[in-house]
Amino acid sequence: MISKDYYTPITDAMRDFKLDDNALAERVILISGASGGLGTVLSQACARAGATVVLVARKLNKLEALYDSIENIEGAPQPAIITLDQANAPEADYQHLTQIVGGEFGRLDALVHTAADLGVLSPLALIPQADWTRVMSVNLTSARLLTNACIPLLKSSDNASITFTVDDKTSAYWGAYGVSKIALMQLAHMVFDETENQTGEDGLPKIAVNAINPGAMRTPLRRKAFPGELETEAPTVQSRIGPFLSLIARHDRALNGATLTNEL
Repeated sequence: MISKDYYTPITDAMRDFKLDDNALAERVILISGASGGLGTVLSQACARAGATVVLVARKLNKLEALYDSIENIEGAPQPAIITLDQANAPEADYQHLTQIVGGEFGRLDALVHTAADLGVLSPLALIPQADWTRVMSVNLTSARLLTNACIPLLKSSDNASITFTVDDKTSAYWGAYGVSKIALMQLAHMVFDETENQTGEDGLPKIAVNAINPGAMRTPLRRKAFPGELETEAPTVQSRIGPFLSLIARHDRALNGATLTNEL
């Protein structure tokens, strides 16, 4: 198990955090895995608060459905769609993605990593190498490549943030998913360590880098991991996004380098 000292408990204020209308007006937010359970709800919440959301995921049809749902939100800015296969895309595709974002918007204010692949829950010795490689690519390698590509754009913002979605599944049978999510937590801390000295004119972090372990959520990934669980046994995604919204809005401008969790 990861030491509890490694985590920062999510406060009631963060858990219940909500965005006022237009709180994210004129802000550009990129969400990877946007068409997933967490990504969809988060994208819609940001758009509802006035953000221009760049929706990144693998399947165009799912992205188009999410795009349409945001278009139906009164007053929401038009989102952008970029397809990216995070299991196989080469580094050049990530650079091309940020060239598109930079050319269209000139900057990026927030990057949120929600893309995740559960893979196969199995003893390590029985996991096919192809499955292991795919999960590690989606959950870890792509996060590094996307972060590297986005940091120059984030530096153009005066109030930027990077948020990683992590997990603490360290027990038997969690396989590549468990390994990748713990490694992603360490990646987040390294990115923080390498950027913490970059401050704005107010002396506060120019790019805040944090991670969130949101805990159980009613998502397709959880249903795959726990097929015998009643859907109503897990909290809704809507009840878990407060901390994400707080970090995106930089509600606490000084918060940086934390791994927030509901699970202590």
